[in-house]
Amino acid sequence: MTPLKRRQFTQLAAAGLTSTIVADISSKALAQNNGKSEEVLYGVNLPSKSNALNREDETPSVELSTADMETQRLVSRTDVPAQSVDNPSSVRKKSRAFFTGDSDRITKLTALGDGNLVISTVSKTRNGYFNHLIYTVGGARNPQFRAKKVLELETADQTVESLLSLPKDQLLCLVGTEGVPPFAFKIIDSTSGKIRSGDDLALPPLPPNHRFANLCQDPKGNIFLTETSSEGIPILISMNLQEKAVVTGKVKIQRLTPLNFEGSPQINDVKDLNFSASGQLYALTTDKGGKNNALFTVDTKSGKMGLVREFPFEKFAFSV
Repeated sequence: MTPLKRRQFTQLAAAGLTSTIVADISSKALAQNNGKSEEVLYGVNLPSKSNALNREDETPSVELSTADMETQRLVSRTDVPAQSVDNPSSVRKKSRAFFTGDSDRITKLTALGDGNLVISTVSKTRNGYFNHLIYTVGGARNPQFRAKKVLELETADQTVESLLSLPKDQLLCLVGTEGVPPFAFKIIDSTSGKIRSGDDLALPPLPPNHRFANLCQDPKGNIFLTETSSEGIPILISMNLQEKAVVTGKVKIQRLTPLNFEGSPQINDVKDLNFSASGQLYALTTDKGGKNNALFTVDTKSGKMGLVREFPFEKFAFSV
């Protein structure tokens, strides 16, 4: 598989929601170093088998876990069954002659400013791809779940590959084609699930042959993500929505530095990036052996990565 390939929001289904609480999170939420606020580390996985019967209007089931901020040890887990979307409008479809079977994947876990979480997923079917948003209401620490389908994507094979919360009910996302280039920035209206037709943010175009992923935002509002060319080495890039290029009027992208580990370029695919409240950037990727997922710190200036410990989740997020 080439480096550009992806490696592996009413109906609240309260009656079907089964929560497996391993321990009491309220007694184990960890204070930040300054002792003024509590920050929780979340991880999300797909279970071994999805119970979604209608992949267009139902999300895949997911497992949402909390972990100890210092040790990354599992503190609690909530098993979230398939959620029916509250906006079941039809989307574009395209039947495939060659098809290897239905599948689901998680493309992002992101925290909202109100303490809730959003999980973006993609379901592949013979009739195309269905993109969903699973979101918590009432706060992520005592969550209830609802879901929306992403509507008005341009083609049946477009997939939401990463997500970031912005003000005014906006979700900034990266849209790919079946998970691979070309990629483009899009805005989702979080209240309707629709892709917004206008571009009030003046988002920049992206090189058509590069893979873009892992949207996240630092405490100052700067947006970070990774860009990977055919060479397979992810480069950390950033942008600020208030900084526009004079000539184009579009938001400027700054290419910062290639990611590296122990003096060598990072060749394993970065699966997720997120900032803690303290401003430390973390990356999720496989360990040195390429077998197990692990959490790394990232220096935004040098790209240097430092191993924290194994972290057996597909995506992660910090929330207070």
